[in-house]
Amino acid sequence: MTGITVSSPFSKPLITGAKIISFLLHPLFIGVLMMFYITYLHPTLFIAVSEKGRFYKFLTFVVNNVMFPVLVVLLLKGLGFAKSIQLGTQKERIIPYVASIIFFFNSYNTFRNQPDSPEILTDMCQGIFLSACLSLVLNNFSKISMHAIGMGGMLGLAMVIIFTGQAFAAWPLIVAILLTGLVCTARLIASDHTMEDLVLGLMIGIGTQIFCWWL
Repeated sequence: MTGITVSSPFSKPLITGAKIISFLLHPLFIGVLMMFYITYLHPTLFIAVSEKGRFYKFLTFVVNNVMFPVLVVLLLKGLGFAKSIQLGTQKERIIPYVASIIFFFNSYNTFRNQPDSPEILTDMCQGIFLSACLSLVLNNFSKISMHAIGMGGMLGLAMVIIFTGQAFAAWPLIVAILLTGLVCTARLIASDHTMEDLVLGLMIGIGTQIFCWWL
């Protein structure tokens, strides 16, 4: 008996475009965008921090939240523990989740112990750490969308900025909403995620950011 191949309802160019969007707006890169906004674009958060200080904080975040997790994924791929760097199965995601949790906590702990770090920065990093912990647990039951978690984190940060009454709070939220719609649509087209996977990811991303700010 031969297997039955189900063709995708989307055209090949559309799927290709969705994959490109998924790569460019990878969850790790979303964290960088969040960090870049509060470090360089927010008008008041780092007003008392020198340019050199801002750069070192941004670099610390990138090293812990992007470079180290990417290195772990590449090592897993090279050693044969993962079929691709996209981590298509729940089992392949376990080790990267555990490693990311360690790196995310280190980032949070580093900024928490620096007196010139604004509270919103430490809250954001704590939210990223907490979302990774929840994702590791829920990964046993559902193939939750990491992209949706990242976009939810961006939405949550934009909401926190509004809650704190910071200046220029409207446009970050608008950008976050537009990017979230774009990324979630791309994941529905280019992956096997369900709407439930995306909604759960968004809830985790938004909820952890707001909870850590409220806490």
